[in-house]
This record gives sequence, C-alpha cells and structure tokens, in this order.
Amino acid sequence: GTSTFMEALAANGTTNIQTSVTGVTASKRRFLDERRDQPFDKRLRFSVRQTESAYRYRDIVVRKQDGFTHILLSTKSSENNSLNPEVMKEVQSALNTAAADDSKLVLFSAVGSIFCCGLDFIYFIRRLTDDRKKESTKMAEAIRNFVNTFIQFKKPIIVAVNGPAIGLGASILPLCDVVWANEKAWFQTPYTTFGQSPDGCSSLTFPRIMGLAS
Repeated sequence: GTSTFMEALAANGTTNIQTSVTGVTASKRRFLDERRDQPFDKRLRFSVRQTESAYRYRDIVVRKQDGFTHILLSTKSSENNSLNPEVMKEVQSALNTAAADDSKLVLFSAVGSIFCCGLDFIYFIRRLTDDRKKESTKMAEAIRNFVNTFIQFKKPIIVAVNGPAIGLGASILPLCDVVWANEKAWFQTPYTTFGQSPDGCSSLTFPRIMGLAS
C-alpha cells in the first residue's frame, strides 16, 4: 500500500448585497491573481472525473485505494475549490464513509493548481438577501459541522497541498495529522481583508504551532 500511497501523493491539489458580492468577487480574484503561478485548469478536473468508473459526488472525487481513501476537491458548484455547504457536506459524507470502512487513513488533496480558496463568499452573501439571521445561523452551523468532522475523525488524515490554501482551506490543516506541500503551495488567512473572524479553530491552533507573536 505504501507505493500506491506515494504515487497518489505525487499525482497531486439587494443593491448593497449585490455591491458586496461584486466587491468580494473582485477582491478575491485579484488576491489570487497576484499570488498564483497558473490558473485553475478545469480540463484537469474533467480528466480526473473521466478516469473514475463510478462516483456519486458533484464537488469531490473519492477513490478507494489500497488501504486508504483518497478525497480530492474538484468543485463544480464553486470556483477555485472554494467551500460552500454543498461542498462541505460532500467532504463530510466521504469522511464519515472512510471512518466506517476498512480505510486505514485518508489522503485529502485537490484537482488543479489551487488547493482551496476557503469559504465561498459569493454563495453566502447571496443568501443573506432574505432572512439574514436565519441564513447566518445556517452558515455558522454548516461551518461548525464541517470543522467538527475533521476534529472527530479518528483515523489519520494526510493532506497534499498543491497550491494556494486560503482562509478555511488553511485553517483546517492543523486539524489533520500530516501536511505535505509542493513548491507551488502557499498559505494565507486574510480574515481582516475580507472582514471575517478567524475560523477552523485557527485562533487556538495557529498560536500553538507558530507561537503567539506570529
């Protein structure tokens, strides 16, 4: 199983509301354009899906390898492997399945040149046009359940980071057991830039890993 595992690692990654959506979209795209080496290749995502004989997910690809489960972010409902409730529910489902089967560990990676751009702000902001309190509560619950799935997962989670890991895409990494990163990977938590509070338990895990000053 070790050689198969290493091969898998090597292969991998209202008016006010509308104004906010436009602003966040522009800011996030500009933020990525200034830092990434190459654009997200949707053809690669299609190619990966074509090689799978059967899958039941829209935003992820799950491969049952020799002794472990390989989960790849390959989002169709968001851009740049961003996380919205649909994506998070699929990751949770795959992790719950791996927790109950004979997998000894989970390898978590992504398709394309971007690992994960964190929360899908466009998705969330658009749903605040109705009942903001109700929608905000649903959003918080979705994120909480997603993070708790990583915390409560009892088998090892190995992450292969193939490119930018931003926001929640970076803050969940300390909740995993091993993180591999290639030379194109970089990590950013621009919470103040986007007016967002820290997520993924990063206010606890980051100081423990990097020290209070950092």
